[in-house]
Amino acid sequence: MSVLFLAHNTPQCIIDGAKRAGIDAVILPPADGMAEPVASHPDMIMYAGFGRIFVRACHENTAAAVADSIKRFSLPYSPSLTSDSPSDTYPSDVAFDCLMIGGALVGKADSISHAVKRAAAESSVPVLDVKQGYAKCSSCVFGSSLVTADKSIYTLAKERGLRAYMIEPGHISLPGYGTGFIGGASFFADGTLYFLGDVTRHPSYDIIKSAADAEGADVISLSDAELFDAGCLYL
Repeated sequence: MSVLFLAHNTPQCIIDGAKRAGIDAVILPPADGMAEPVASHPDMIMYAGFGRIFVRACHENTAAAVADSIKRFSLPYSPSLTSDSPSDTYPSDVAFDCLMIGGALVGKADSISHAVKRAAAESSVPVLDVKQGYAKCSSCVFGSSLVTADKSIYTLAKERGLRAYMIEPGHISLPGYGTGFIGGASFFADGTLYFLGDVTRHPSYDIIKSAADAEGADVISLSDAELFDAGCLYL
């Protein structure tokens, strides 16, 4: 089975849209010590990879929700508690905000959790550095394609052999900040690229649709509201 992890303040219309699409959602509680607007964002408080879901040991509520989800949805991961300290300031807050691009773990290398980097080394996966610390947030990855508004992510994706597309920044809601990111407002599941809100309202929709068409992916908006960055993570 699979599940979509979402922030606690995700609009109900998006949760309902996911339900209509047959997608189970788990709403994470805010984690202590993180900046309030992103304290429950999955891409800020957990990392899934190398057969494990990494969570800060001090975030007991997050760890409990992850352990329950692994059991309830039969996810192919084991929980892994780390000694990382929470932080409400950049770049100390991006320990888990990394992702796989072209067979490499990509993020702000010196800020990625040592536990995650150790797991990468054990799997012979290189760790590549980019200027953008919010790497997972900034990246909409589907198949062999990537959409982003960040130049450093775009350049690295091209170097790693992905079809990469640059879009206009902004036009994504993230309460408490000026804007959100495309990666936190989208996820890829079973050949379909889902958006948390109405992607047709984004000024770069034509680019996004062309990217999806090139990948042979369908595009579905989960509501008719503005795109919303919930730091979503689909497993």
